[in-house]
Amino acid sequence: MNNPDPLFLRALNKNKLSTPPIWYMRQAGRYMPEYRKVRKKFKNFLDMCKNPDVCCELAMQPINAFELDAAILFSDILTIPDAFGLGVKFIEKEGPVFTNPIESTSDINNLIPFDPENLNYVYKAVSNIRNALPEDIPLIGFSGSPWTLAAYSIEGKSSKDFRKTLDFVKANQDETHFLLSRITDACFLYLRKQVQSGANVIQIFDSWANILNTKELEEYSINYTKSLISALKNDQVTSEIPIILFSRDPKCNTDTLINTSADCISLYWGMDNFDINLAKDKVAIQGNLNPRILLESKDVIKKETHKLLDNFKGFPGYIFNLGHGITPDIDPNNIKYLTDIVREF
Repeated sequence: MNNPDPLFLRALNKNKLSTPPIWYMRQAGRYMPEYRKVRKKFKNFLDMCKNPDVCCELAMQPINAFELDAAILFSDILTIPDAFGLGVKFIEKEGPVFTNPIESTSDINNLIPFDPENLNYVYKAVSNIRNALPEDIPLIGFSGSPWTLAAYSIEGKSSKDFRKTLDFVKANQDETHFLLSRITDACFLYLRKQVQSGANVIQIFDSWANILNTKELEEYSINYTKSLISALKNDQVTSEIPIILFSRDPKCNTDTLINTSADCISLYWGMDNFDINLAKDKVAIQGNLNPRILLESKDVIKKETHKLLDNFKGFPGYIFNLGHGITPDIDPNNIKYLTDIVREF
């Protein structure tokens, strides 16, 4: 990037800005009619993710519609389990379903070695999007956290409580740690290739941090997230790349998240216990409007947004975002309205 400091990168560098940069988790998605038009052409969601030209088109849709300050790779966190041979399919109204989930310890020992080249379609999508973007708009690459990917791989699908996963982990602690180590190594290689292909920032999604208690969170999630961030920070290719950590409602204190060494903590909308004063000058903060607010009237959207912006006023390195992804029932006009009121604040 020729422009040394786009707004988004300045915020990640903990600069105090008069207007926060804006992007949205799941900014390319079913709430946009132009997205739905493309989605109709593909029976399986993952087939769509394997088409780099289509991924580029989808990633650019919200940039063109709302003039946001960052783009994010269009892909899915389950590309890594798929590359491990676990057979990920997306079923309408059901979400991801694994044809070969991890059912036993021998399944972990017999996992095929992870080859980052099997995910070349992702890196091609990264380079396509980077080439399509204006130079001053950074591109976010991403992966799931090792814990979240392991939870999906054992459960074999999405779940409210991940009971099967938690029971498996309890009964097979050593093998779970071995699985998490393998996934951590895979995430590192995968994110490294995304950076080589043109990603300017990395986000790690720990989408199922919330199913673990405090002790389990440290043991099975935080430790491996720390290892992944450390590997990225110590690698020549990725050492200068800012890392954002989104941990969904984790049962831990503010220090635990800061101590992962992520450059930015992306807050889940319900995380009222996060101490922003403790985080000041240590990390950037991203978030964290409840997406459900966008189903309310414009008056309510404005009031809640102003309340949030007042809370983060003067915080060095604040990025405006939602506290979770945009849901399909949200009106794109409300995203436009929200973006405008943040910029005018």
